[in-house]
Amino acid sequence: MADEEPQSLPAVSGCSEDGPLRVITPNPNAKVNGTMGADGKCEDTSGGADLQPVQGGGVEGEDEGDPESVAATHGVAPKKKKKKSKSKGQRGLGKPTGFEEYYVDVPVTPEEYNEEQDLYNKSRTFSERIEMAIQRYKAKRNFDSERKDLFDKYMAYGGIDTGPKMFSGGLDANMLAERTAAEIATMTATNFVGADKDREGGSKFVIDFDGVVKGFLSSRLPQIFDTTTEKQTKSYTSIIRNFLNYLLHHDVCPEYKDQINAARATCDLAEKELWGCRQASVWLPGDFNTACSTIFGGYYANMYIGDQDWAKDLDVYKGMSTETAKRIFKTGLAAQATDEVLSAFSAKSREKDLVVVSTTDTGLEVTDIIKADQDVLEMYAALKPSLKPLGRMKAKTWNNPTLPKEDLTEEEKVAAATAPPEIKEYELWVEDEVLEKCFVGMKFDATLRELNCGVLYFDTVIGVHCSFYTLLPNELMIGWREPGPRLPMREKNVDGRVDDTGKEKKDDLDGDGF
Repeated sequence: MADEEPQSLPAVSGCSEDGPLRVITPNPNAKVNGTMGADGKCEDTSGGADLQPVQGGGVEGEDEGDPESVAATHGVAPKKKKKKSKSKGQRGLGKPTGFEEYYVDVPVTPEEYNEEQDLYNKSRTFSERIEMAIQRYKAKRNFDSERKDLFDKYMAYGGIDTGPKMFSGGLDANMLAERTAAEIATMTATNFVGADKDREGGSKFVIDFDGVVKGFLSSRLPQIFDTTTEKQTKSYTSIIRNFLNYLLHHDVCPEYKDQINAARATCDLAEKELWGCRQASVWLPGDFNTACSTIFGGYYANMYIGDQDWAKDLDVYKGMSTETAKRIFKTGLAAQATDEVLSAFSAKSREKDLVVVSTTDTGLEVTDIIKADQDVLEMYAALKPSLKPLGRMKAKTWNNPTLPKEDLTEEEKVAAATAPPEIKEYELWVEDEVLEKCFVGMKFDATLRELNCGVLYFDTVIGVHCSFYTLLPNELMIGWREPGPRLPMREKNVDGRVDDTGKEKKDDLDGDGF
């Protein structure tokens, strides 16, 4: 080895012809002798047998992907690694949710059919079948937070408790291995029918799919969910309809098939009416009724701020000026009033005796909607192009079940129970563009005021509801449990002191009293 010609190693990382030798060999038993020659170049006295060139210019044995190691070797600033963001598919964002508009469940395979014949067998109680159906349905749908919130509230409103089933014991692999699919679904269910609602247990609750859907969509949903857009409203009804379709597709409870179909029809109707109610609640009472309220000292009187400098840039309702209100009111009279009403209006106006003679707070149900005819449209186009054509709305009395009952004497209660309910019919004038938002059967609460010339108008309109408005006590029963046995109460003395033994403690009357 000593007689061999020295070799320079410029290819080895960390070694140059003008620098010292730095060699890291992957063989721990190999020995590499590096010496400095007389000419200042690197020499290998071991023959170079164990020296391997390193790809990429790095020192062999160092982590090529580690920027800090590379920087320490070459004196270069380390480059930060860019973290690769996961694609939508990897995050699950691109996967079907099961709530798409035209989504349908895939056909049931023979294996699934045989399994479901056991799960949803009629020998099982309805409570068992619906619990397993809800569990399997949730497993096959991709719920986001909003969908889950609505579905859980719909379940709770329908008497289905949400949460871990109490006293079911722990679950382990050995226990699950010995159970059937039906038993596992029952044990892992997070939605279940409480014992107080099980019909087989003598519950007073009844099974009514359509009634629950009507009550939830008409009275509960508008109070707790945002319905400001048509898209949101449709999404709420589609979730409930999707669940009902699942029950039909998997034949969970065929004895209630007619009820489920009726509930699906209610979802279709609610999809249109909920959005109509939302729009009507914003547009009502309309310009004509607002004008009447402004002129005759109603709710909208003295509300105009459009002539104030500080209010010009505000994006709020500024009310209606008296001049505009009078112009709208007189034009409406010319368009819709009868000859009798016009004569009475003229007489009262000359006498300056046009006043409100009655005010009524009542519930109304729309019975007919009559748009402006061609003569009225032409009149508005000729007289006041800026004014809106006036149509007519017919309504009848509706008793709102949410309002408190009247305070009657015993005699009045007996008379009211035996007498038929009094139904009054009304005709009111409303703009065509507002009538487009309304529909026959729509219900609402209103304050009606009548002038001594025979004109009837809305002073206020509140609480617009669907035609199938249903109020159920289900909401009051959410979370309710049967009370336990009553604990014995400790007796109190006349002076309020309590005897821990439950016996009355008498004052010691011996001695002098003060």
